[in-house]
Amino acid sequence: MLPFERLRALARYDGDDRALVDEVADCLADFHDDPAQLVLVCRRLLAHHATNGPLWWLCARVVGAADPAAAAVDAMRAVERDRTVERLTAVLPFPHDEPIVVLGWPEAAGAALDQRPDLDVVVVRPDRADAGMRARLGGAARTVRMVDLPEAMALDASHLIVEVLATSPTTALVPPGVADLRWGLPDAALWLVAPLDRILPERLFEVLREGADEDRGEVVPVADAARIAGPGGLDTADRFVTRLDCPLAPELLRR
Repeated sequence: MLPFERLRALARYDGDDRALVDEVADCLADFHDDPAQLVLVCRRLLAHHATNGPLWWLCARVVGAADPAAAAVDAMRAVERDRTVERLTAVLPFPHDEPIVVLGWPEAAGAALDQRPDLDVVVVRPDRADAGMRARLGGAARTVRMVDLPEAMALDASHLIVEVLATSPTTALVPPGVADLRWGLPDAALWLVAPLDRILPERLFEVLREGADEDRGEVVPVADAARIAGPGGLDTADRFVTRLDCPLAPELLRR
């Protein structure tokens, strides 16, 4: 498939999962000798996948690099080395008796919870359809309860685990339904899960946020979270700012 045909297929891809970002990383290498075209390609892909934090992170690392092809490879290697799942698995409450509620079954949080069969994990059905959730749940080694919001509100949950779509050092974009869950579970400690490739500079995050309508995500101040689980383990909001390693990429700010 020719590069532009492949890009059109990626733009139409119905989903925002890891497979999309891996394909884009491989595709961007074809434009290493045409910086202007590379920027245009990234902008068009981001217009079709406006709330895909990992895609913004990847494009930001590639468009400003002296060697975009090498930058794309390095970015994917950095994601492979990301220890967010392992560190979250290790710090989840133990021993523990109260239920832990998670919104949907996202990639990183789901993988971490799957490794803790000792915990009573309750999955709340997300408001917005997640094409990959069924497959991730089907591949889980553990059994989880799936409930709707009213059922979750009846639980005496100790923690609410929410994986961000993207986040800046101060503000996170989270899946729809988080506000209702927080209202229904006022005593549950909010833990945000922020893998390496979801953490963006403030200005870049604002551009992403402008393209996100209410059906795609909700905004939560990072300071509202009791803890933020990321590559370095559990952080408080004031320490979370040190985890940022994504360039600003001003080329992506211009419209």
